[in-house]
Amino acid sequence: MGLRINKGELSRDSASKIIEQNLPDINFRLFDCLSFQSGTLVIIRVTLQNKEIARRKLNLNPEIETVTTSGKIRLVRERMGIPRPPRK
Repeated sequence: MGLRINKGELSRDSASKIIEQNLPDINFRLFDCLSFQSGTLVIIRVTLQNKEIARRKLNLNPEIETVTTSGKIRLVRERMGIPRPPRK
């Protein structure tokens, strides 16, 4: 699931905490986090059964916008224009 957090530049930890506050009962994994002055682009993974619940909960917050969803992280990255990070 690709998100935009409209709260200026955020660190990975700050973005994760905001998502945790909005999804307290849903497990997620944060994949990518890119910050810009205008906001932060984030990609998270949630289970298929929690996808719609997570989307509804995140969209209740006026600072968070769900941009795209897909079963593949690669497709979410492509749609949001986020390059794949280099492997370690």
